[in-house]
Amino acid sequence: MKLFYHLILLLSLLPCLFSAEAEYGHKKYVEYIPGDLPIIIAAPHGGRQKDDTIADRTKGVVVTDTNTDKLARRVYEAFKKNGKTPHLIICHLRRLKVDCNRSREESCEGDKQALQVWDDFQGFVEKAKKSILKKKQKVLYIDIHAHGHKIQRLELGYLISASQLSKTGRDLEKYHTRSSLKGLVKENAFEDLIRGKNSLGTLMSEAGFPSVPSLEIQDPGKGNKFFSGGYNTVAHGAQKSAGCFAIQIECNKIGVRDSETNRIKFAEALYRSLITFYDNFMK
Repeated sequence: MKLFYHLILLLSLLPCLFSAEAEYGHKKYVEYIPGDLPIIIAAPHGGRQKDDTIADRTKGVVVTDTNTDKLARRVYEAFKKNGKTPHLIICHLRRLKVDCNRSREESCEGDKQALQVWDDFQGFVEKAKKSILKKKQKVLYIDIHAHGHKIQRLELGYLISASQLSKTGRDLEKYHTRSSLKGLVKENAFEDLIRGKNSLGTLMSEAGFPSVPSLEIQDPGKGNKFFSGGYNTVAHGAQKSAGCFAIQIECNKIGVRDSETNRIKFAEALYRSLITFYDNFMK
């Protein structure tokens, strides 16, 4: 009987003992770990590696989204600890050299190596999407970023601006066709998707991570800065990719990115919230 229970325990641990082998792009600047869930976690701006053979970018934002590479990996590990894994994609090259959340033309000002890194990042996202869609599942793409805004809260980008989020009811509903969640509205009210009781923002707020939009904080508020989503949210969400839905998460520093303990707490909360969101709106 003891042998039987030991066997059961071993089988339950197998998903945690064995994970998919990582794939890498040019000079290992982009890392991709395939998953078994219809969820993709990506960190395009967390890169730490320097390369003097690649030209510096001279236009746009060039600062690193500090610790978002670590944050994305902790989210992956939170899933893995519970027996299933999302797809994980991290750009390890500094944003000064390549911006994997801009168009190919804007990403690196023509440097051939940087272009290869951009191609690797976007290629791995497409590979992950294709593997999920092949199983006839809906894709949930999560783009993890960092903001330096004064108010310490998560900013969830659905391609809906701060002024649009200040609307309610039908005045808000008319913007759903511009959203990265377009298509899910056929079965759900748009307001429920982005700030209802099972929205990602409300779930994260209830877990101790204030978020906008959510039931608690419905819009950013007049005059407050807010990121509504960038290139990846458009390219890998419902606006450009059938069957795929995207959310950009702009993470504040204090309580989220500033320590390993907080990164782990955030990752556990995001794991639970993403599962709940997917089960309620995407199955």
